[in-house]
Amino acid sequence: MKKIILILSILLIPLQTFAFEDYIILSDLKVDSAYAKDDNIASVLPFFTIENNKNMLIVRAKSVGKTLIILETDSNNITLNVEISEDKTTLSEFDGITAFPIDFINEPAKPVLRGK
Repeated sequence: MKKIILILSILLIPLQTFAFEDYIILSDLKVDSAYAKDDNIASVLPFFTIENNKNMLIVRAKSVGKTLIILETDSNNITLNVEISEDKTTLSEFDGITAFPIDFINEPAKPVLRGK
């Protein structure tokens, strides 16, 4: 019985990694700060590159629900609506913002939203 439980846990643990989609957000403007209204649903992490442009963020989905992501730039604040379901994360469109899924299985990553 212990062997069966061990084997099932080894086989089922990797399935949890595909429960939610995470995204990389690219902005045309420098982002001074970014945060999610409800940190229990999604979190926003800055992603720094060698050039340190401060225009890349990682949106990490944590649980099912809806929240807002606020990006504070020099000129204004950008608000993105985020809806997270069991198998899909949906981001609202905004001019100058592009989002790419981090997790993909059988197909190459394509931008899911682009500025108009």
